[in-house]
Amino acid sequence: MLIIQKLYIKEFLKTLVILSLGISLIFSIIGFIDKIDDFMPHNPPAKLLFQYILLAIPKYLHYLMAMATLLSGLFIFSQAIKRREIVVIKAASGKMKRILMPFVAIGVILTLFGFALGELVVPVTSKKIRSIKSRITQKKKEITFKEGTLYMRGKDGSIVRIALYLPDQNISKGVSIYKFDKDGLKERIDAETGEWEGSTWKLKKALVYDIANGKAVEVPEVVYPYIESPKIFQEDMWSVEEMTLPELIKYQRRLNDAGFKNIKLTVDISSRLSYPLINLFMLLLGISLSIGGEQQAFQKILHTKSQTHGGIIAAGLGLFISLVYWFGYSMFLSLGYAGAIPPAIAPWIVPSVFSILSLYLYSQIPE
Repeated sequence: MLIIQKLYIKEFLKTLVILSLGISLIFSIIGFIDKIDDFMPHNPPAKLLFQYILLAIPKYLHYLMAMATLLSGLFIFSQAIKRREIVVIKAASGKMKRILMPFVAIGVILTLFGFALGELVVPVTSKKIRSIKSRITQKKKEITFKEGTLYMRGKDGSIVRIALYLPDQNISKGVSIYKFDKDGLKERIDAETGEWEGSTWKLKKALVYDIANGKAVEVPEVVYPYIESPKIFQEDMWSVEEMTLPELIKYQRRLNDAGFKNIKLTVDISSRLSYPLINLFMLLLGISLSIGGEQQAFQKILHTKSQTHGGIIAAGLGLFISLVYWFGYSMFLSLGYAGAIPPAIAPWIVPSVFSILSLYLYSQIPE
């Protein structure tokens, strides 16, 4: 590897780490400030508040790393152009594509890192943040949720298991209720479905087992007021960011097997795969806009005589491109949620457009 390549890689990685961690920390602090009114009445210890801020950083890093990658690429190579380093490289018969090849590999590594961050780190830290919120607000965890299955304790002390909960419809599938007394299990109720009607749950097609007398009775409907309302379910259920991709896929399969199609879940699963990919193409885009041969207008804007002004302009351009990407990406996600376009395709449209654009501009970099 050439010395100049090592220099650019070192400067790029240093800038990327500072930008990505710095911006993520700022957003984490802003998110904490937004929640501080909920926390302070409980007089939480400073240690928990500090942990809350630190644990929120991976989530913001996952979403902001693409912007930091673009900004780093723009800044490093626009400064290289300004210092005439690219001219010197070409004068020495250096091939730009060869010089830039390590950055393609770095882009692939950043894509893999983004995927691993979203799958291995963010779900864990998101669950810990939820736990810290509960500790600060002194709220006891009443519900356990995993892949659509809910476990909870009823208001009458019974144990309730819901095999599959459909939050969009307030319907429970496969409800089992276990009632105990001092001698142990005294009654069990198995219902095909449970529906929230008015202010209580109604269990449909129920089978009631009287354990003490050894009897079983089929009942068309059982009104059971001892299960919490759907509002409590939704507060204690995991959010999408707390679930890994395999967990989301298993949850979706269970919904499909039960005859329910959740469009939003399909979009979320597809976005888990599409979003990290943009890290590679944001890097290529930043490099191409800085030193490419077909975008002279961008070069004139970036390569001002003042290094400070040039850095500010590069940052502004990077922020503008990032906002365009996020706006377009969010818009197509919303269209996917609404079913206006195929949900599995919606998260790929904007990344595909940016990918084609970045590859085209990268191909136009003069040797």
